[in-house]
Amino acid sequence: MKIKENIFEVIFPSNIYCICCGSIIDKSRPYALCDSCIKKFHWAISKTCKKCGKILEETYKNDYCHDCMDTEHVFRKGYTCSRYGLYERAVMMDYKYNDKSYIGRKLAEIMADRMKREEIIWDMVIPVPVHPSREKKRGYNQSELLAKYFAEKTDIPFDGSILIRNKNTEPMKALDTAERRSNVKNAFCIKKGREKDIIEKEILLVDDIFTTGSTLDSCSLELLKKGASAVDILTFAAGGNLSRG
Repeated sequence: MKIKENIFEVIFPSNIYCICCGSIIDKSRPYALCDSCIKKFHWAISKTCKKCGKILEETYKNDYCHDCMDTEHVFRKGYTCSRYGLYERAVMMDYKYNDKSYIGRKLAEIMADRMKREEIIWDMVIPVPVHPSREKKRGYNQSELLAKYFAEKTDIPFDGSILIRNKNTEPMKALDTAERRSNVKNAFCIKKGREKDIIEKEILLVDDIFTTGSTLDSCSLELLKKGASAVDILTFAAGGNLSRG
């Protein structure tokens, strides 16, 4: 992976081109985003859901998003950096599906800066795992790279091997909330012999995007069942606060 990243850095230097629109930028631009794109991202800098971290409208009267008022999530608290809009989606699609793993470093920088606002210190950072067949096809686990780079920038211990996916689940895009939860039920487990490493630990679970939270809940449940004292979640982007329809 390191060799591949270095090759991409030569071909498509991450500090010369905007990771969103591809425009030429100078090296001083934060997160390798041009001035135009960075203004178009929907940053989580004001009101957010007290449970999952989704961005809430300033005029929204509740402290919890519609989903969290209807769903009892397993994780303790969620954090995100932006709302999953048009520009965020463009970056994530490149990162996940166009073999641009180097973008993960820039997204991890954003995530690390976002969490500087929080006072809690976690015992370890763990990524949401993908099934080996999917990782082989893509060439990397996008969540693992985010977690690894985030851990490097925050000096929190990283472990990408404790939590594993033992079930190759269906793609979530076409599934409703109930189907998503059923799809990931019992899809994760703790690697044999590693249970002792999470006992009484406060864990930050990292993924790329938060939608319904089904995957993150399933992972959190497994970690808590095996002895973790608390699980919080961090994603780069989260869906909007959709009204009940």
